[in-house]
Amino acid sequence: MSTPSASLTFVPWVRQGVATAINSPDTLTATPHAVVDISVALAVNAQAASSVSVPIRLRGPADVIGIDANQVIRMDPHPGTTDYEPTYFPCIEFDRPDYPWLFTPASADAKSKLRPWMCLVVVRKQAGVTLGTVVNTPLPMLQITGPAKPASELPDLADCWAWAHAQAASTDNSYLAVKTILGGPPQSSLSRLVCPRVLVADTDYIACVVPTFELGRRTGLGTPVTEADLTTAATPLAPAWTLKQGQVQLPVYFSWEFRTGAGGDFQTLASRLHPELLPATFGRRAVSIATPGFLTQTPLPANAELNVEGGLQPTGRGATAEPWDPQVAQNFRNGLITVINAPALNLIANAAADPLLAPPLYGSWHAQKNQATQSALDWFNELNLDPRLRTVAALGTKVVQEHQEALMASAWDQAEELFAVNQRMRQLQLSLAVNESIHARHISKMSDEAILRVAAPAYSRLRATSGNVATMINGSTLPMPAVNAAMRRLGRHRGPMSRRITSQGGPQRVQAQSWVARLSYGFPAPIPPLFFLLGSDNELSPSSGMRSYQSTTAAAVAAQPKRPFWIYPDGQIPAVWPGLPFTNPSFPADDASAADFRRTAIEHLTAVNPGRLPPRVPTRPLVPLSMTPQIMSSTQPRPAFKALADSTLTLGANATPAVVPGATALGVESVMIAPKFPQPMYETLRDLSQELLVPGLENIPPDCIVGLETNRRFVESFMVGLNFEMGRELLWRGYPTDQRGTYFDQFWGVAPSSPPRPDIMPLDLWGTRVLGSANGQPPREQFVMLMRSALLRRYPNALIYLTRAVVVNGVRTPSMVDTDELFPVFSGAMQPDVSFFGFDITPAFALTGNGNGYYLVIQEHPTEPRFGLTVTPPATTIHVNANAAIPTGQPIPSATPPLQWGLNAAQMAAITRRLPVRLAIHASLLIEP
Repeated sequence: MSTPSASLTFVPWVRQGVATAINSPDTLTATPHAVVDISVALAVNAQAASSVSVPIRLRGPADVIGIDANQVIRMDPHPGTTDYEPTYFPCIEFDRPDYPWLFTPASADAKSKLRPWMCLVVVRKQAGVTLGTVVNTPLPMLQITGPAKPASELPDLADCWAWAHAQAASTDNSYLAVKTILGGPPQSSLSRLVCPRVLVADTDYIACVVPTFELGRRTGLGTPVTEADLTTAATPLAPAWTLKQGQVQLPVYFSWEFRTGAGGDFQTLASRLHPELLPATFGRRAVSIATPGFLTQTPLPANAELNVEGGLQPTGRGATAEPWDPQVAQNFRNGLITVINAPALNLIANAAADPLLAPPLYGSWHAQKNQATQSALDWFNELNLDPRLRTVAALGTKVVQEHQEALMASAWDQAEELFAVNQRMRQLQLSLAVNESIHARHISKMSDEAILRVAAPAYSRLRATSGNVATMINGSTLPMPAVNAAMRRLGRHRGPMSRRITSQGGPQRVQAQSWVARLSYGFPAPIPPLFFLLGSDNELSPSSGMRSYQSTTAAAVAAQPKRPFWIYPDGQIPAVWPGLPFTNPSFPADDASAADFRRTAIEHLTAVNPGRLPPRVPTRPLVPLSMTPQIMSSTQPRPAFKALADSTLTLGANATPAVVPGATALGVESVMIAPKFPQPMYETLRDLSQELLVPGLENIPPDCIVGLETNRRFVESFMVGLNFEMGRELLWRGYPTDQRGTYFDQFWGVAPSSPPRPDIMPLDLWGTRVLGSANGQPPREQFVMLMRSALLRRYPNALIYLTRAVVVNGVRTPSMVDTDELFPVFSGAMQPDVSFFGFDITPAFALTGNGNGYYLVIQEHPTEPRFGLTVTPPATTIHVNANAAIPTGQPIPSATPPLQWGLNAAQMAAITRRLPVRLAIHASLLIEP
C-alpha cells in the first residue's frame, strides 16, 4: 500500500469518514458515474432495537465552488520566488490527508490508482494566458488561447492519479501504523498535489489548483449542472480538458506566481562551497590619530595610526588588544584625559560654575565615576582612554541618535502603567507621613492600659511572641469583651456613666482604677469576677438573686438601690480585693427559694444548651506593660505601608524603587523603570555600515566558508556606548530612570533553537573587570562560521550545525548521533549573500574538542520534501508522463518491495523525491591551527 522514504511514508490515496463506503473502483475513464448514492442505517430508538435504512447522496465534483484557503499549509516554491530551481516539480500541500480525493465519486482500483477531483497545473506567463475574475462566475478563470497552446501548458489528465498522494511522518510503514497516523494528530500527516512540469530557467509561471473533472469545471465557471448530467450522461466523469483543445477555460481554486532562476539546486550550490583561510589583517581598518585636536604642545607623528577592529575577527586573535607605541599612547592619553576630566574638575574648583561641555565619559553612570584615571586598568578607564574603543562606543552613540524616536516610543510604551503606579505610591507616601505623625504624637504617648483598649480592634492582626495579641489575651485574666467597642464607650473615664457616678457621690474615676487595669494587674489566680459599682454604699446585699447567680445560669441579679454586690462562680471562695475597703464578704446558706431557683436554672440550661462550654478559667494575669512593646512595634505605620505596597504592586525585572544611594528604603518609594530592548543590535550597526561590523567583508570571495570568532572587546565597547547614550536620551526626555540600567544586552541575538541569554551582564555589575575578560560575561570567545553563497537565500530553512567527528574504520567521519550535534546560539545576515552562525564553543574546541574536533554540517531541511528528476529530460519534454517509460537515466531508490515507475502515486512520489543533501566540512579546514 505505502512506500517508505527516510522518515516519511507516502500513501497513494486516503479515504476517511462516510466516503469509505464508496466501493465502485475508478476505471480511470470518463464512464463510471458522477454521483454516489448509499444507504445509512439509523437507529429508531436509543437502544438500537430496530433501525431504518436512509438513502443519501454524497457530494461530488459538481458540488464544489471553492476550497478553504486555510487547508493550504505549504507551497513550493513560495509565492513571489524569483529564483526557483528549474530542476524541481512545483507542489502544494493540504492539511487534510484525504483532501485531493474528498469529492471523487469512486474508489481506488486494484493498483491503488484513484483520480483526485483537483490537480495542480503550472502555466508559463505569455500572450494568450490570462488569469482573472469574470462576471457571473463564482471562481477566477484561467484562460489559455492562441498563441498559447493548451497542449504545451497543461498536463495529460490521463495520469493525474500519479501526482496526488498523502504523507505520514513515521518510520514504521506498516498498515496499522500509517492508518493511525493518518487519523491522528494533523501535524503528522498531509496531502500533496505535484505538477510534473519540466521548468525552464529564468521564466515566469502561474501555479493554479483546478478541477480535473468536466462537472467540476462547469460548476466553477457558473454553468448549470442538471440531474441528467449526473445520472444519465454518457460520460459523466469526462476530464476538464484534453490536449487536443485549441483553447481552455478553467476555474481556479487557488493560485500563486513565481519565477525560475538560472539553475542550481541545493546539491549544486553546496558543492560550490569551499573553505577559505583569511589573512591576519582581516577584520581591521586603519584609523589615523596624528591630529586629534587636543594635543597642541606634544603633537603626534604624522603617520600615527591604529587599527580599529570589528565584531568578528580571524580565529586565534583572542581578546588582547593590539599594542601601540608606548610614547604615542602616553602623549595621547595625557591630552585626552585633560579634556574629558575638565567638567568634573571644574565643579570641584567651583560648585557654582557653569558646566563645561566635553567628550563623554562612556559608562560613567554605571561605574559611578566622573573622572578617568590613566593608571587604572579597569574597563571604564580602558574604554575612555583608548581611541580604538572610544570609536566603537561612539558607534553605539550614533545608533541611538539615529533611532531615538523609535526607541523612546518603545520606552514610553513599556512605562504605560508607570504613571498610575507612581500616583498610587505618592498617595501611600502621604498616608505614611500622616500616620507616622499621628503614631508619634498620640499612640506612642498612651499609657499601657490605654494602648490595650485602643488596639483592641486589631488584636487578631497584631503579631506577638506566640501567635497574635488576641491569642495572648484569650489565655490571660483579661476577657476579650472587656476591651471591645461597647465596653470602651461605657467605661470612658470622662464618659456619661463615670460622670453620673461622680454626680451621685461616687468615687472619682481615674485611669488606674479602670476595669482593664483591675483585671490585668496583680490578681492571684483564680481571679475574682468583674466588679460593678452601682452605688456609693460599700455594704454587700445578701439577696437571693446573688446566691442564685452563683449557679451556671445568667439570670439577672436583683440588687437594692445604691447597693454594691458581688458575683461569684459556684464554689468560689471570696478573695481579698486589693484597693477596696471591704474584704472577705460571706453569704448565708441558700434558702429554699434559692435552692429551687438553682435547680430550675440548671435543668433549663441543660435542656436549652446541653453542650454548653464550662466557664472560662484564666490561666495567667496579663500585664499591659509587657504587651506595650509588641503592640507599639506592630502598629508602626512603615511596615504596614510597605506590606500594603508589596501586596498591590509587583515590580518587573526592569523596574526598581527610586532609592537615593545611602538612604534607608521606606518601601513606598516611587518606581523607576529601565526599558529593555531585546533586538539584536548588530543589525543596527550593520545598517550603518557593514564595514564597521566586519572590516574587509568585501574581500571574501563568493561561494566560500570561513571560520571566525567573536570579538568581545568590540561588542562590550559598542554596548557600553549604546547604553550610555540611551541613558542620556532618557534623561533628556524626562523618563523615570536613574541612567544606570542596561537597556540593551543583545548584540548578536539568539537563534530560534537556543534559549535566550544576554551577550553582556548588567553594566553596573562590571566592577573593576577589564574589557574582553570572562569575568561576569559569556565564558569564552565563540566560534563563528561565515558563509558567502546564494545557498541560504534560496534555501532559507537549511540546517546549519556542528556535529562531533568520530573515527570509523580508521577514517574520520561526521557522527550520526543526535546528541553529538551542536546548533547555533546566534545567527545573522549581511548583504548581498553573507550569513554567519555562532556556536557556543571556542575555535580551539571546534578544532580538537573530544579528540577529533567537529564537522560543520550544511543540510537541506528533511521535513519539506521536494520532487523532480535527477536527470535532464529531452528538450522537447514539457510534462513528465507517468503512463510512459521512466526517463532514461532516472535512478529508482532501493526499497522493499522494489519501486516501480507508474504503479501508483506513492511509488511515483518515492521515485521523484529528491533526498536531502548533507555537506560536512571539518573545522580544521576553517581554523588556522
